[in-house]
Amino acid sequence: MKKNSVILSILFIALFFGCGQPEESESLKQARKVHEQLNRLSGEFHDALQMTLSEIEGEIEESMSRGDSSLAVQLARVESQLGELDVRFHDWDATVVGIPGDACDHDHDHGDHDHGDHDHAGHDHEGHDHEGHDHDHDHGNEASLEGMSDEDILSIQEALLQEMIGIQSQFDSIVSTLPSISQE
Repeated sequence: MKKNSVILSILFIALFFGCGQPEESESLKQARKVHEQLNRLSGEFHDALQMTLSEIEGEIEESMSRGDSSLAVQLARVESQLGELDVRFHDWDATVVGIPGDACDHDHDHGDHDHGDHDHAGHDHEGHDHEGHDHDHDHGNEASLEGMSDEDILSIQEALLQEMIGIQSQFDSIVSTLPSISQE
């Protein structure tokens, strides 16, 4: 009898460990790749946006000190457009959802992004301060993907990627106006 219980125990253990997780679908593998791309692109974008805003801020101050208020106003308009894009990016970022079961890796510490409290020709930038801002999506969003098909999860990640590409495209379009402004 003892021999049978040992055999049954061995079979149970083999069955338990042999029935590991099913192989991941191609859709879920692709969704993970898309999500990794989202993380990389959003981090790069936000860094570039903050650097550009900082550079424009310096150009505005320099223009004002030279007495070129016309250029300062034009730069302030571009700065405003980029500020609006920053808000759009943060709204998008709040919708980013990870792959269920994955550790969250979408945190971006963007350091100090203080655009100051100043007024350029009636263009007030008060309150645009990202100091110590941790760039985080809502971890509660992952729960909403639980139970979804792998194909649906991939579709959501692809839609998020398309939106990020659109934000990047708008940024590129706005920034492309800077050389012409600076040369006037």
